[in-house]
Amino acid sequence: SRVGAVRDTRQIVAADHFLRFTRVSPTSDLKIQTYNLGVRFLFLWRLEKLARSLSKPNPVRRTQEDRSSATQLLLRQAAISLLTEVGYERMTTAQISARAGVSKGALAHHFASKEDLLVAAFQHLLSQWEDRQERYANKLSDQASLEDILLNMWRMVFGRPDFLASLELMLAARHNPVLRQRLRDILKTWTIARDETFRRLIPLDDPEELAVFLQVNFCILRGLAVYEGLNDDKNLPQRVLTLWGEMARAFMVSRSQKEKRKSSSPAQKTTQR
Repeated sequence: SRVGAVRDTRQIVAADHFLRFTRVSPTSDLKIQTYNLGVRFLFLWRLEKLARSLSKPNPVRRTQEDRSSATQLLLRQAAISLLTEVGYERMTTAQISARAGVSKGALAHHFASKEDLLVAAFQHLLSQWEDRQERYANKLSDQASLEDILLNMWRMVFGRPDFLASLELMLAARHNPVLRQRLRDILKTWTIARDETFRRLIPLDDPEELAVFLQVNFCILRGLAVYEGLNDDKNLPQRVLTLWGEMARAFMVSRSQKEKRKSSSPAQKTTQR
């Protein structure tokens, strides 16, 4: 700041005057010479420290809002990791605050209840999924196969350890109507973006049939995620998803042929008449 710069300049000028005053003279007494040398050394050392501090850029001070956001992020991340490691039933707010490195009072200040913290953690988890999904969707070509999408969804979301955190919350929400409704409201945005990626490559015209088909795919992915903790075969998810992709492609081909027959039937009847 301007005031700080003026203060530092004054200190340098004062130091220069002092060094001139304490300059060692050949005719001075030995004790005075020794004393002056020591004082000059101390001032030179402090002057060097001052010069170093002036050469460093002033650190940007974070606002209270920035500090609050950073603390909340630490708490969200701690909640997700503990949900993954110990589960919903065994997790406590004391464990969350300890994992985040903040006090229990700070946790209570930012989140009024454990439920509020878990909902915020769920939102943080979904935002990460949405970012990955958006990057993938932007690179997705019209020639991509269903297997490609499924394998990518497995790598981005369902096959990651933090997906278990979402499963823990969904299971806990079965007996907590308020938590269930809050999670449902948050999931709406994510499911719209998720389903849109599939709709681009799935040639099913019936909206109800398409919705059911999408749920079948997600049930397979969720089932693999649950079984992952008991499975020693790390290649199993890829084999399952590849096989399911082949079965789903055969299903979509048969549906497409059925629709073509339906559309051609009226024309055939008109020709016969």
